[in-house]
Amino acid sequence: MCTLTYLPLSEEQYILTSNRDESPDRGQSFFPAYHHVEGKNIVFPQDPKAGGTWVATSDKGISVCLLNGAYEPHEIKPPYRMSRGLVVMEAIECIKPDEFFKNYDFTDIEPFTMVVLFHDPQLKILEFKWDGENTFLVEKDPKSPHLWASAQLYTKESIENRNTWFKKWLSENSVYSVDAIREFHKNAGNGDLQNDMIMDRGVVKTLSITSICSLKGIMKMTNHNLLENQIQEISLSQHVNQEFSHHIL
Repeated sequence: MCTLTYLPLSEEQYILTSNRDESPDRGQSFFPAYHHVEGKNIVFPQDPKAGGTWVATSDKGISVCLLNGAYEPHEIKPPYRMSRGLVVMEAIECIKPDEFFKNYDFTDIEPFTMVVLFHDPQLKILEFKWDGENTFLVEKDPKSPHLWASAQLYTKESIENRNTWFKKWLSENSVYSVDAIREFHKNAGNGDLQNDMIMDRGVVKTLSITSICSLKGIMKMTNHNLLENQIQEISLSQHVNQEFSHHIL
């Protein structure tokens, strides 16, 4: 939910990887599973508290990832009308994500950043921000790597450090893979446990690393539960006759 990278692959495919920084007291999220919602097959790990998610992908080739905060740290003012993780579920159900962001009512929802990838028919990346008062929607270049980090958890300096680490990793890795970028999400940093990619501030820590790999005809989600050191993969076919598979590594 709090640090996200995007890597372009050939033929407009991609790898999207997210570190979830959250309170351990929130409870262990369920392993990613496939769900049939509104005529669509969706894969996501489910938050046990609110029932939503921070990362999801569908058989329509849509992927969504949520980050805490917009541009600046915000004051938390509960109760909110609904969880941001439930907004992710509504966004991925919409075939045209750009229309969803233009028409949805975000009133009384905590500020967030949402990144959505879809083909229309070319690959598009939308970065949407809600700061509690206004919405901001921009399109990012799908041919270039990108990094996002939570404005709520990280200072501008910490975010710039993440961009520096990412640029260094890119200079050293000409071939992109899920295993390679997951190592970056596990090991990048400068020894500061408060702000490294795997962070631990006691009340908030990195709980998992989740990757979505979009390939021709298939979406594959890989989830590494850091607390239990378990890795799960689940695949979602984009064909008419849906096929699912998953296994614990």
